[in-house]
Amino acid sequence: MILLDIFSYLGRMHPLVVHLPIGFLVLAAIFDILTYKSKYAFLKPAVPLILLLGGISATIACVMGWLLSQTGDYDYLILRNHKYTGISVAVVSFIFYGLKSLFVQRIFQISDKVFSGLLLAQMCLLSYSGHQGGNLTHGEDYLSLDNLTASKREKPSSLKEAKVFEDLVLPVLENKCQQCHQNGKKKGGLLLLTYQDLLKGGKNGPAMILGSSAKSELFRRVTLPSEHKEFMPTDGKPALTPEEIALLKWWLDEGKGAENIGFTTVPNHEKMTSTASGILGIAGAILPQENTQIQAINPDIPKKVNEKAIQNAIDGGFNIRFMNHNPVMLDVSFINKKAAPNLALLVPIAKNIVWLNLNQLNLSNKIGSSIALMLNLEKLRLEKNNITDGFAQNLLGLKHLNALNLNETQISNVTVNELKKLKSLNHLYVWRTKVLEIQDNDTNAHALKIISK
Repeated sequence: MILLDIFSYLGRMHPLVVHLPIGFLVLAAIFDILTYKSKYAFLKPAVPLILLLGGISATIACVMGWLLSQTGDYDYLILRNHKYTGISVAVVSFIFYGLKSLFVQRIFQISDKVFSGLLLAQMCLLSYSGHQGGNLTHGEDYLSLDNLTASKREKPSSLKEAKVFEDLVLPVLENKCQQCHQNGKKKGGLLLLTYQDLLKGGKNGPAMILGSSAKSELFRRVTLPSEHKEFMPTDGKPALTPEEIALLKWWLDEGKGAENIGFTTVPNHEKMTSTASGILGIAGAILPQENTQIQAINPDIPKKVNEKAIQNAIDGGFNIRFMNHNPVMLDVSFINKKAAPNLALLVPIAKNIVWLNLNQLNLSNKIGSSIALMLNLEKLRLEKNNITDGFAQNLLGLKHLNALNLNETQISNVTVNELKKLKSLNHLYVWRTKVLEIQDNDTNAHALKIISK
């Protein structure tokens, strides 16, 4: 698993490394052309060396590109063209270097003009390979005349003019999803360029179900725990923010996932005012330093936090990320698996903690009293700990908890039945526990999804 992660990491460096051979080979061609002027003749011996460096770096880029190609559903033809032209660029660079070596020149002489012509031909090959790479990254129509001349929808000047999908949801998809779901790269066979793409979906069916976020595959994927294999976006790309997730849920549930629907015509649009204003950049519509959407959902989150207590927690080994500044929402984790976290350090900031990750720390039910103080907790990860039945009693006061991961703990159906009393809980993960096979929602009155596989 570690080896696969290393290969995946190296593959992601391809876009960075690939610019190095481009620079070398373009520089070689420029130096070669300049040598036709006598005052630049001193550059001539540098050309073979630059070609050699270009060939070596191009080879490294090819290897990393191959590793990257194993991690995504790229268009086969575009990927094939990019791969073989990239390999050709590397091979040709070594051949051109060889043509200028003293050993080859003793056997075979090539005129300067013919060699310059070959270098210019290589520039054409390099440009074509780069264009195919651009097709994979930005979509095969990124340089098409239709795309270049297409008129973009003007950003509305007020929320009354805004369309929910076109002006609010689509920009979120463009920023967070389209890199992996566009022409040239369709992970899961899914495009996310237009409203029709959402309806059509991919290998797993439609990406959305009108009127139901709970049944929409897209919403399910973006709200899974980040470590889940089906979580989107993948490969460490920026996840949707809580505000963006709330916007997507509101549009699917209350806006019925409709196209061309006005923002102010959707029920409860007031709670989305801050998020919509931020996306559209409409000045004056947002309360100063205020996230009204989050406050409307949970007004109990404090607007301030004890900064000294945060520093004490960090000094104690906790990793703390600010998810929002007003109200102050914290994402807290403890990643040192060889140490025991001092949860007493979190007590002064307990009400600001919205996400908490304490997985794989050999913790027991004793931590329950500390977690019970985190009244605004929404997501809690406790997998791979010594948690047993009886722990759930500490969580029943967490009225905002919607996702709980108890994978690989010692809980049984007793805990599951207790947690069904928690009406806010939507996702419960019980893989590799003592929980016997159960039917979702058999006794609970709300839509609790129990994931055991």
